[in-house]
Amino acid sequence: MTSSRTVFVGTPAFLGRIDGVTRCAFWTGDPVEHDFDPARLLSVDLARTPSAAAAAVISWADVEVDDCFSGPDGDTGGSTLGPAWPELHLTGAVYLATDFIERLPAAVLSGLSGFGGSAVLAGSADLADSAFLAGSADLAGFAGQPFERQSVVYWPGTDDPRAGNRYAGHCAEVLEQRGTLARVGVYPPGRSTDPATSPVTMWLDLASPEHCDAGPDSLTTIGGTVTRGALFLIAGRVSSHLSDLSDSSALLDSSALSDSFPRSTT
Repeated sequence: MTSSRTVFVGTPAFLGRIDGVTRCAFWTGDPVEHDFDPARLLSVDLARTPSAAAAAVISWADVEVDDCFSGPDGDTGGSTLGPAWPELHLTGAVYLATDFIERLPAAVLSGLSGFGGSAVLAGSADLADSAFLAGSADLAGFAGQPFERQSVVYWPGTDDPRAGNRYAGHCAEVLEQRGTLARVGVYPPGRSTDPATSPVTMWLDLASPEHCDAGPDSLTTIGGTVTRGALFLIAGRVSSHLSDLSDSSALLDSSALSDSFPRSTT
């Protein structure tokens, strides 16, 4: 089942070089700290996305970065550095495919800030044990738990109920549970450790792929005896049309989720 999906890990991105309309190189940490060392640049093609794979422009094995997408809370998620010249930003985020990371030479990984030279664990649910994002935890939007900087896309055209769906990682706490229905407090990505941030409360079905990553090898960990952990909320569907990066009709914001089930009376 896991071979029919692509997992992404977000990293800060500081634009360092433009190699083409969609190809560029960036630093994963503030380049001032290493005097803009060109050896630490990471080259990517921002056009090698799930949308391109869904449109059969590239194969899923060639996906390098996630699209820019609208998150469940309405905020912009995924790769925000691009998508192409001249819209490239000096700073942003790039969500790298874990398969792409694992193909990078060891010499490249060892020189990247925040990667810790290890990418093996980046595609697993045990991201908290990985040094992959250690160098980015103090940057805006990259605090909290490592899974808050993850997304996953299930490839269209399979018999998985999640096929074509994208999910974004959040830190969540189960406040009440009735079977598979749960009232949860969900933190904005990268904000769960911010004492000034309060979670948004909503009802959802932890067994429904229309609400969250639910099923075999799910990245969602909450439910049952686990009351706090990862919740991968649906963040639209992958479009086969490159002009449409997400299907807005599939997005579930907090108000929609709250209205889907009865509110607690307690």
